[in-house]
Amino acid sequence: MIELLVLGATLTIAAWATGAQAHRRSVASRALDQYARSRGLVFVPPPATPRGASPRVVGSKEDVPYVVDLVRLGGEMRTRISATAPRGRTPVLSVLQRGVFTLAKEPAPGLGDAAFDEAFVVTSGSAHDAEGLRPATRALLFLDKERRGVWLSSDGLRVALSWRGTESDPLVLDAARDAAVAIATWHLPESPYR
Repeated sequence: MIELLVLGATLTIAAWATGAQAHRRSVASRALDQYARSRGLVFVPPPATPRGASPRVVGSKEDVPYVVDLVRLGGEMRTRISATAPRGRTPVLSVLQRGVFTLAKEPAPGLGDAAFDEAFVVTSGSAHDAEGLRPATRALLFLDKERRGVWLSSDGLRVALSWRGTESDPLVLDAARDAAVAIATWHLPESPYR
C-alpha cells in the first residue's frame, strides 16, 4: 500500500512539473509571438515535440539578420538574441554582467567607460576588440538595469547576447537587439569583407 502511495505521489509531482514546464513554454511562446507581431517580424512556433527547439523570432535590422530564442543553460532558461555579421570580422570577446558570474581568471582590459566598466567585465578579447562594444554601451547599460545574468559573446562572426529568464518586455528585447546588431556591424578596418 505504501508503495502505491509513493508511486502516486511521484507521478503527481512529475505530472505537475511537466505541466508547469509546458505552461512556461506556452507563456514564453505567446510573448515572443506578440513581440514579433508588434514589430512586423516572423514568429516561428516551437515544434510539437516536447524536447524540441524553442519558439523563435526572426528579423533583420540594418541588413543584419538576427534571431530571438530561448536556451537552457545549466538548468536555467535564458532569452538569447543572436546576430550574424553581414561582412568583415566582428570583435572576438566575452562580456559578463559584474557580480553575477564567478570569474576563473583575470579579466581582460575594460572598455575605459566608467559606467560600462562598473556594470560589466570583459573576460576575453583584446583592447582593440573591446572598442566594438562602444556602439552598444547604451543598450547594454539598459539591460544591466533591467535584467540579471547578462552575457555577451562574439566569435568574430556571430554575436550572442543572453540573460536569465524568458522575456516578455519588448523594450528589453529591442535594446538587446540593438546591442547585438551594433556589435555585428562593427568591424576592424583591416579585416577583409566577405
